Amino acid sequence: MKKVGLIGFGRIGSSLYDKINATEDVRVSLVYEMVKELTKDLDSKIIAESPDDFFNQDLDLVIEAADFRAVSTIALKVLEEIDMLILSAAGLADEKVEQKLYQKTEQNKTKFYIPHGALLGMDGFQDARTAFDEITITTVKPPKNLDYRFQDKWRQEEITERTVLHDGNTREVCKMFPRNVNAHAVLAISSLGFDRTKSVIIADPESKLASHHIVAKGGDSITEIIQSSPIKGVTGEFTLLSVYGTILRILQDRKGLNII
Repeated sequence: MKKVGLIGFGRIGSSLYDKINATEDVRVSLVYEMVKELTKDLDSKIIAESPDDFFNQDLDLVIEAADFRAVSTIALKVLEEIDMLILSAAGLADEKVEQKLYQKTEQNKTKFYIPHGALLGMDGFQDARTAFDEITITTVKPPKNLDYRFQDKWRQEEITERTVLHDGNTREVCKMFPRNVNAHAVLAISSLGFDRTKSVIIADPESKLASHHIVAKGGDSITEIIQSSPIKGVTGEFTLLSVYGTILRILQDRKGLNII
């Protein structure tokens, strides 16, 4: 029986919990959630009081499904002993955090994985990154599905027409929309990096779907368009299914790549 720990029991974490526990030979053994109300219906035996509870539990993997702040705090601690799947890839846009993660895994012989999530073909971008001169990812979402970190800059109800909220590099957008641009971070990590990858965020009140439009140019050119209906707020169903599949692949093959 494979045993995993789960950090975060919000919309994504609770969905993954249900999927994992419905899987043969895989179980969520411990759940850590700072908002205790979210775990009130769980068996108290599997609720961790702190990330320290993950140690000495013979866990095969810890899954971070909280937010970007967990990457700079909890992830660094857990990686001292246990491999991790980090969903909040936007947290790596902080150069110091990214460097510490790599140092931690090298020192402790652990691994951290980043799921491709909503995107497709990230292994191809990773393998052929030198073939591209520029890469742009444009995301269009209804305003209600965007969570801006600095709410005083604009209000969702004030956006009445298609509006470009950001047009710049991916490192900048990860600091502005950390809960909405993990796909941008994954693409940047897989290809040209946070500073050379371009990110565009568009709020469109008329849009019923969330979409990612990737254009890569160079010796080869690639265009990729993904559309999904957001469920439970900001995350599409495809993303949840994709992450779940990634978890199973990690547990089946401990030698997986970082981007899988």
